[in-house]
Amino acid sequence: MEKLEKQAIELLQMMCGSTGCVISDSGGKDSSVLKHITLKAHEIYGLPFSVRHNHTTVDAPETVYFVRDEKKKYESMGIKYEIHYPAQSMWQLIVAHKTPPTRLMRYCCADLKENTGMGEKLVTGVRKAESRNRKENQGAVTFTKPKRELLNKIKGNENFYINRQGGVVTLNLDNSETRRIVENCYRTNKTLINPLIDWQDDFLYWYIGKENIQLNPLYGCGWGRVGCIGCPMAGKNRWAEFERYPKYKEAYIRAFDKMLIEREKSGLKTMDIWATGKKVFKWWMEDENLDGQLAFDMGGNIYEEYL
Repeated sequence: MEKLEKQAIELLQMMCGSTGCVISDSGGKDSSVLKHITLKAHEIYGLPFSVRHNHTTVDAPETVYFVRDEKKKYESMGIKYEIHYPAQSMWQLIVAHKTPPTRLMRYCCADLKENTGMGEKLVTGVRKAESRNRKENQGAVTFTKPKRELLNKIKGNENFYINRQGGVVTLNLDNSETRRIVENCYRTNKTLINPLIDWQDDFLYWYIGKENIQLNPLYGCGWGRVGCIGCPMAGKNRWAEFERYPKYKEAYIRAFDKMLIEREKSGLKTMDIWATGKKVFKWWMEDENLDGQLAFDMGGNIYEEYL
């Protein structure tokens, strides 16, 4: 057994062996590896677990179908697999918040992905290699709302630090003092456990091939990430996403049009560059083309892109 694989399995058993855990499945490659690792922990230790996918309403169709197939597969093994549907879709959230989601205003993540799991041990596929923010703010275990008792215990302990969101991150699970604190405190809080935190990309892909782990078919189409279509965190990849899924672009523009109506009803000031839903979309996509820019449609007809 590979060292990182063994460490991940032992972490799951140490943290979840007595009461079980919930595996967070985004439909991405990290989640697929995580489920595979957890199945091994289940086979070796009898680790009880269930799987949850938060349906965002802006997942790619391939992701939706892949998740449905995963649900059938795990339920056939007697493992509970829940697809959680949000109270509001992305399009409704844009209107309700009266502003588009941005890198700094990520209400969509809070409302669509992070509103489950309170009081649970939630296991994620978060890896340091995936982003700088995760590297700086995530460890093997994170207590999102630590009690004062825990804060007092970890003061001055080099194995812990407090992240920018006020959560406590566990850096090292090897020493006995760390284990005692975890066992005493994590059950009463929403706790995030990240068994793959130190896995590098090269090892991850090697492991996927070695273990013959089935992935979301989008990876076979050359995609490097699988997430919400149009996510501001995806940068320039959004253009390729909207080219592949033009109906999502239309849905965002319709939502922006409705958003502008709600802003006017509420007496909110609106920038001139937000004159229409299309122009909001242009701003949101950080499109630097000037207004009046001409384009060709599929029939060769000339039209103005943003009105």
